[in-house]
Parts: sequence; structure tokens; C-alpha cells
Amino acid sequence: MAGKRLAVCIATGILLASVATSALVVAAADHRVAGAPGPALVRSWGRSVVRNTLAVFYLPKQKLLAETAVRAGHGDQYRPGGQPAFAWSQSMVLLMLAEGVKCHAVSAQVLHTFVGTLGPYWRVADGVGGFDVLPGKVPLDRYYDDNGWMTWGFLRAYAATGSSQYLVLARRDFQFILSGESSALGGGIFWHEQVKKTKNTCSNGPAIIDALKLYSITGQHAYLHTARTIYVWVNKHLLDYRDYLYFDNIAMNGTIVRTKWTYNTGTMLIANCLFYRITHQKKYWRRATRLARASQLRWLSTTNGSIRGPGVFAWVLIDGYIQLYKISGDNKFLVLARRALIYAHDHCRVPGGFYAGTWNTPAKAGHTIKLINQACIGSSYFSLVHALTH
Repeated sequence: MAGKRLAVCIATGILLASVATSALVVAAADHRVAGAPGPALVRSWGRSVVRNTLAVFYLPKQKLLAETAVRAGHGDQYRPGGQPAFAWSQSMVLLMLAEGVKCHAVSAQVLHTFVGTLGPYWRVADGVGGFDVLPGKVPLDRYYDDNGWMTWGFLRAYAATGSSQYLVLARRDFQFILSGESSALGGGIFWHEQVKKTKNTCSNGPAIIDALKLYSITGQHAYLHTARTIYVWVNKHLLDYRDYLYFDNIAMNGTIVRTKWTYNTGTMLIANCLFYRITHQKKYWRRATRLARASQLRWLSTTNGSIRGPGVFAWVLIDGYIQLYKISGDNKFLVLARRALIYAHDHCRVPGGFYAGTWNTPAKAGHTIKLINQACIGSSYFSLVHALTH
């Protein structure tokens, strides 16, 4: 029924109002300067992403969203691919819809309906439930980072609606994340449940954020203690003190994969912002601003403001800049986020209005588009709208 209701929402236009979108090249350094995109325009960009995504990626038989969509014929029309979306992609859609509800661009009913489609991904094994990579997949294949993003999405949904059902789902999923913590290497959360070879920043950073958000909501100090414990471990094992950016992971033999991605630094930037908001300790503020400067030097173009690397990672860093703006009031952090998103909107769409995988190079028409690439930029548009209006 949930999938049917989702299709009905799309077909009848309950999802959102019809709005026109347009490209706008902006050189101004402040969003209040004439010519910079205001919240109404950015909201329309996000609405367009949601409308296109839910319409094109929907699999009517499975009543789920597809991982990919493929071009139909030689035009700009797409049809869903055959495989249901991975849990990571679904978590990005959840984050997008929840943020859309918060800035009055998506209806709460659409969010509720979408959450109902996630049920087939939930699997219980050894007494612990968690979201699997694919619905009904055998053998079991669960990732702690997938569940970290999913919990984050439920917490966003709770913040947007006040509905306790989302808080219940978040707390339930967070228990799975905690089951991935071990004393090996002194602590930290594994990346993969079935193959415990590495502990990654991408599985630990979101867990810190989830724990801090749960503490802010419930006041239960166990969540704050968990956040602090994981935070200390990540900084001890995965922070590169030469440039203050984060490595990707550490293996059980102590070998560090030194690759650096925007989302790993982004999650820790957000974590510092949340710690500062909760504790008012200036060390977290200093660390957050240091991360923002270091990431700007590493990944942002000085000429056009675009952000290097995959968009599915870049959105987290953009969210970090927005969070830093919210706690500081310093407009320069908002400008970093806005410029990166303007470039992505104006240069990184393929025919049909869908988004490519990177946000710093002009998009090329392709046969296949991915769900996750649409959802992450839709989420960023809505986050920017909220920052511009609050």
C-alpha cells in the first residue's frame, strides 16, 4: 500500500506545487546582494529534483525506487532501471524529503509514505535489526554507515514533523549502529557487519552526529557519552594533523587508507558544530572553523566556488558549512555553500534536468542516471533554503 500511495501522490500532484526552474549565474559574494538566488528560487530547484526523482525512479511492481534510470529512446526521457535502490541511496532520499518538509517544499504525507516503503530493507539477525543493502537480500549484507545515514534521516524527519514515530525509528536503528562498536583498535565502529576488516570515518562520523542529535532530543547522557567516546577515537586514529582533514579508514592491522573525501571531513565538521551548540566549549568552535578552512583549501575552487569530488560526498561538507553559519552567523560560510550549489545547478545537469555525479565539471549526457545523485543535491538545496530563511 505504501508504494501505491507514493505513486498516487506523484500522479495527482499532491507532492508539490508546479514551479518553474531557471538557471542563474551569480557572482555576488553575499546572498542578500541583488541578483543572488533567494530562497524561493532555490526551493524551486529542490522541488524540481524531488518531482523528477520520484516520478522517474519509481518501480511500480516492487513499489520501490530504483537505483538507476536509463534513457528511453533518443530523447531526454528516462525510465527506471530494474534493480531496487541500495539502502544508501534510500537514506539520501529520506534526508532530502525530510529537509524538504522542514522548508515547506514537500508534504509530510509524502515523507510518511516514502518511509513506509523502507520496510523490506529492515532485517533482524542475531536479535539485532538493521537496514540491509537491498530488500530481502540473501545472504545478510548490512553496513553501519548505511544505517548511520538512515538514522540521520529519521532524526531529520522528526525535527521536521515532530512525529514520534520517526524518533522511534531513529533510536531503533541507532542500536544497530552501536552493535558495530568494538574494543579492537581501542574502539570505533566497523564499516561492514559481515566483513569486519576496517573502521571508517564514514561509519563513525554519522554515528557521532546521530548520538548528539539523540542527546539533544532526549536529554539522555548515554548518547552524549557515546558521541564523545567515538569522537575521541576518530580524532586519535583518522585525523591527519598535517592538514586537519580526515583519512578514510584504518584496517585491523593498523594500516591507514589515507584517501580523503569531503564527506568524512564534513561529518566531523558537523559533529564539532553540534558539540559546540550543546556544550558551548570553544575548542569545538575552533576545530570546526579549522576544518572549514582546511576543506576549503583542499576541495573548493577559488575561481567559481565549485566543490571537487562526488556530489554524494560533497553534500555533507556543504551541510557542514551551513551548520557553521547557523552557529556563528558568519555569512562567509553560507556563501561557500551557496556558490558550490549554484555551480552545480548551472553546470552539472544532464538533459532532462537530472544531475551528474560530480559538482565541479560540466555534465555530459549519459545513458544512465543515479538516484543517489539526485537525492543528495535535493537535500542540499533544501538545507540552503532553511539557512536563508531562518
